Amino acid sequence: YPQLLDDKGAFIGFDIIIANPPYLTEGRISKTLFEPYKSSPYYKGKMDIWYMFACNGLDLLNKDGILCFIATNNWVTSFGASKLRDKVMKETRICNLVDFGAVMMFESASIQTMIMMFQIDGVTDNYTFDYRKLQAFKATEKEAISILNRTSHEAEYYTPTIKRASFEGKSLTFSKCDNILDKICSKNDNIFLEEDELTNGIHPHYDFINKKLSERYGFQIGEGIFGLSDSEVAALKLTKSELEFIKPYYNSSDSVIRYVVRATDLSIIYTTSKYKDPNSMNRYPQLKAHLDRFRDVISSDNKPYGLHRARVESFFVGEKIVALRKCAGKPVFAYANGNNYMSATFYVIKTDRVNMKYLTGLLNSHLIEFWLKNKGKMQGANYQLDKEPLQQIPIAVPSKRVQNLISDIVDYVVFLKTEQSPVSELVSNETISLIFEKIIDGCVYELYFEEHMKSQEINIIDSAVELIKPIFHLSSDVEKADVVLNVFMNIKKTDNAIRNRLELFTLRSPDILKLIIEG
Repeated sequence: YPQLLDDKGAFIGFDIIIANPPYLTEGRISKTLFEPYKSSPYYKGKMDIWYMFACNGLDLLNKDGILCFIATNNWVTSFGASKLRDKVMKETRICNLVDFGAVMMFESASIQTMIMMFQIDGVTDNYTFDYRKLQAFKATEKEAISILNRTSHEAEYYTPTIKRASFEGKSLTFSKCDNILDKICSKNDNIFLEEDELTNGIHPHYDFINKKLSERYGFQIGEGIFGLSDSEVAALKLTKSELEFIKPYYNSSDSVIRYVVRATDLSIIYTTSKYKDPNSMNRYPQLKAHLDRFRDVISSDNKPYGLHRARVESFFVGEKIVALRKCAGKPVFAYANGNNYMSATFYVIKTDRVNMKYLTGLLNSHLIEFWLKNKGKMQGANYQLDKEPLQQIPIAVPSKRVQNLISDIVDYVVFLKTEQSPVSELVSNETISLIFEKIIDGCVYELYFEEHMKSQEINIIDSAVELIKPIFHLSSDVEKADVVLNVFMNIKKTDNAIRNRLELFTLRSPDILKLIIEG
């Protein structure tokens, strides 16, 4: 290409590069495929190979060149795309982002995509660009295409402002409600979860025989390896010392609903990396014999007897918050206090900086749902609660009085979601629970927009403190039910301040609470 060379034969770069690059994510294919690229300055663990295509493509452009790709839309929040995002922010000006949302634009690939266009420009700052995003969860390909000419009614169209410094090391998320999100984030007493306050769950490699393993090795589908059913535990006839390895195990999204970790009938043989030694299980003959049956199946880095990633065990013991990694509809956070050994389907949060029940209520609130929808990691209409979005949630730290209030309401919600008997003959436990969840929402709104809510006379915390009575000290479910029902009946009175103010949120706060509630 002589036209790409200057008079002295030096490469001057392309005017434009257009591509639909290959999509291959590290960890979902052979480990060896990414080995040749690990020396690249653009390599990042858990990356998709197209991120490297994009970075190298930018390097091949001339000083005003343009790169236009159609590729997966999760690069704006993905951990593995952080180097690509930094390069885009430092070296280019974003011209267009057209996000097709949940629509799969290619018949041959089950992926969600966007069109992106960047121009080489590391100087221009505080600029705007054309951003379009299809919002509807079940939109059609026709509706996706119609956002190209701005005729879709299922899309958002706006011109975000880029201030380079504010996006350094951050996800690239944009919203019409950026002013509200900025206010949420700028609250003075906010904290953020630290590295040692959360962990992904256990990776056994493998817990149970799946179809692929069954076909390859001849074991029955569902047969336990590191994971065990109650009947399998009984059949092993384990000694007292061997039973100490057996822990309650949760490996299904059905194990957790909002606020509650359900009972499990599964266990896991919990072994750390010290059981990598082939002789480490000699003192435990029944467990050793069981795991030896699956010697060829176990692919753990700590085989023959250690879990692939056991994590720090203290996360699974005592108080904790369990976050479901992939959530449809709403984010799911649950409170637990006991032995709950969670699989990698979940993240586990454990902190002593705030009341854990309070934090459960905050994380399940509509305000944090709004935050995650706009600033978190989304897969179409689904929430992806991974480490990075969890660590970016701005956590308000109110007084102990307010933390205890929300903690007490969380106790109500957990009780109503787990109590089999109805607390009222007229209203279902689910309906009563939803009322208390709305009160948590109202309290959380007030934590972040206190002055605004007081000026509009829609603040509820003071009234809630007077009305809500704790139940954590009560041993009888009957006593708890009586307290919860009495509080609920008071809230339903026509002159109750909490009830009346909850109904005024959208009317008196059209520019803040209405956008959060309806967004």
